[in-house]
Amino acid sequence: MPIDRRGTLIGLDTLIERWDRAREVLTAAGVGPVIVHATGALGRYGLANYLTGAFPDPKGTYVVFGSEVPPVIVAATPGERLRWEHYGNALVEIAYPAGPSRLARLERVTELIDARQDGGPPAVAAGGMRGLPWKDHQRLIQLLGVPGLQDMSHLLEDVKRFKTPTDLEGMRTSVRMAEDALDRFVARAHAGMTELEGAAMIESKLRQEGAPTCLVDVSAGPYLSQAPTHRSLDRGDLVTVFVEVANTDGYWVELGALIGFGRVGGDRWALAEKTIDTLRQAERHVVPGSAASDLACRIDRLIENTGRPTFGYGHGVGIDEERPTVSHGDHTPLEAGTTIALHPSILTSGGRHSLAVANTYSVGERGVEPLSDHPYRIRSIT
Repeated sequence: MPIDRRGTLIGLDTLIERWDRAREVLTAAGVGPVIVHATGALGRYGLANYLTGAFPDPKGTYVVFGSEVPPVIVAATPGERLRWEHYGNALVEIAYPAGPSRLARLERVTELIDARQDGGPPAVAAGGMRGLPWKDHQRLIQLLGVPGLQDMSHLLEDVKRFKTPTDLEGMRTSVRMAEDALDRFVARAHAGMTELEGAAMIESKLRQEGAPTCLVDVSAGPYLSQAPTHRSLDRGDLVTVFVEVANTDGYWVELGALIGFGRVGGDRWALAEKTIDTLRQAERHVVPGSAASDLACRIDRLIENTGRPTFGYGHGVGIDEERPTVSHGDHTPLEAGTTIALHPSILTSGGRHSLAVANTYSVGERGVEPLSDHPYRIRSIT
């Protein structure tokens, strides 16, 4: 992929492919330019990142996307010019408001919309309670002189959910980063180090590889999806390691594995094997066309004789978290062409032990393809 003068890795060919897919859907819906509010689970991913590529933390900025190439990012303030010019994506345009106020930013968005020649009325993505601040929403309606702004989030999210071969390669790159970081931990970890020290070892490797952000959990248990602590990792511990990471192109993946320190007791070893087997069995139930809620019920039955889950079973993943959520209340179908992270966990009935594993999958017509083989074995540190 070409690298521009400021080190941005995403290629123009990739962005044009995304723009073409999004424009086709928006044209079919009969709408004009779309206003995207830059938000996401971590503030720098989601639709804004998908349309414009990786760039500095854009939280609070706006993207105007229409029939013209490329989309335009409206920076939050005029004073951000130096940061965006040095570290932004040279493949997209940056516009700056006349002043630092929120109103000035919205007026700049309005100017860009008025200059577009798109035939349909303007719309928004992440409108109303979906991320666009309500006051901004109402002010934009006034500035644009329109009765309302149709929310196109669901259409753009669907475009983003279905992965191209380029998308899948990007996700595999992120998985390899996570695997390398886990391998470093197994090679260098030792009894007596703390959970925080272990997490720092993993995160430093991810940062060295260029990860703009990551979440790393290292837990001697019980693992309840909590942040690492000063607790030491001692001989006999069975450690849950979770790595969530996005590469420089913004592709987000999840990977979790189990690591034993020295000789591990039989009950915990048995729980580890059961947790891994639950992941293997769960992925076999990812049937294209079936509902995410059906998968959640299947996983329930897989673990009910051993304990109960401690946190969610999984969700769509790609650039930010995506639909569906593997839960009893989400009946969204699992569809070929999407990607999903599964992370079953088991808390024993007495509450003394809890373990979890995770993997990221590509959903195909006949089932799923795991993007890593790391979660399916228990690593040992002597």
